[in-house]
Amino acid sequence: MIIKNDSPKGGKDKMMKKIKRLCAFLMCIAILFSLTSCKVGEGIPFLTTKSKTTLPDNTVTVTFPEGYTIVQIAKKLEQSKVCSAQAFLDACKKPVAGIEVDNADSKYFLLEGYIFPDTYEFYLESDAQSVVEKFIENYKSKITDDMKTRAKSMGYTMDQIMTLASIIQKECDADIDECANVSSVFHNRLKDTASFPRLESDVTTFYISQNLKDLIGYQDGVALENQNDEVRKYMNLYSTYYCTGLPVGPICNPGMKAINAALHPADTDYLFFLTDASGEKFYYASTIAEHNANGEKAGLF
Repeated sequence: MIIKNDSPKGGKDKMMKKIKRLCAFLMCIAILFSLTSCKVGEGIPFLTTKSKTTLPDNTVTVTFPEGYTIVQIAKKLEQSKVCSAQAFLDACKKPVAGIEVDNADSKYFLLEGYIFPDTYEFYLESDAQSVVEKFIENYKSKITDDMKTRAKSMGYTMDQIMTLASIIQKECDADIDECANVSSVFHNRLKDTASFPRLESDVTTFYISQNLKDLIGYQDGVALENQNDEVRKYMNLYSTYYCTGLPVGPICNPGMKAINAALHPADTDYLFFLTDASGEKFYYASTIAEHNANGEKAGLF
C-alpha cells in the first residue's frame, strides 16, 4: 500500500485551492454567458433604460399578428409593460436609418408598414425608440435584394409594394391564401387607371374611420364635408374611394405572404372581387355584370 505523505492540514489547503479555482471558473462562465446572450440584435436587445446586468426575469415575450396597425401594436406594447403607447406612436413618426419612404410629409405614421409582425422579446419599461429599431431590424432582415429588384422591375418602389401589401393583408385577413388573386385585381386596376382611377378598397377607408378615429377626431355618421380638416385631409390621402391609384402609404403592417403577393400577383384578368358576409368566401369578376352577379350569389346585392 502506498501511503501519501500529505498531512491533514496540507490536504485541506489543496482542497480549498481546488474550490477557489472551481468558483473562479464558474464565475468566468457566468460572465461570458451574460455577455454573449445580450448582443444587440440577438435575443433581448440592450435598451437605454436598462443596464447590462438586467436579469432575463425583467423581459416579456409579445406576439404581434400580421395586419396589426401601429395603433394596435402601441396598445399591446403598453399592456405588456414594454413602453408607453404614446411614446411608441411618437417614435413611429420619426425616420429611421435604412427605411426609405415615399410621401414622408403626407403620412400620418411614417413607419406604418415597417413594424414587422412577429414574436419579440423585450425588456420591461424599455425605451420606445429602441423598441421601434428592433421591429425595423427584423423588417430589413426579411426584405431581400431580389425583392427590391423585383419591385423595381415592376415599376414600383418598395414603399409602394408595402402599401399594396398592407391593403392585400387587410382584405385577406380571413383567408391569407387568397392574397395572390386579390393582388391581381389591384395590379390590373393600377395598369388601367384610365378605366379604374380608384382601387375602391373598403379597408383603406377603415384605416381612417376606425384605426385613426380617436387620433384625428373622426365622427361616425357624419358626412366627409362636415368632418374636421384633419379627417378630410387623411381621408383624401388614404381612402382609395377618394385618392387616385395607391394611397399615400401603408394602412397596416403586412406579413410575408401579403408582401410576396404584392410582388407576385396571380395571372388573371380580374378587376373586381368581393366576399360573402362572413368574409371567408371570395368571388372574382372581370366585368361589372359578373361582379353584380357575384354580389347576388354572396347575398350582398
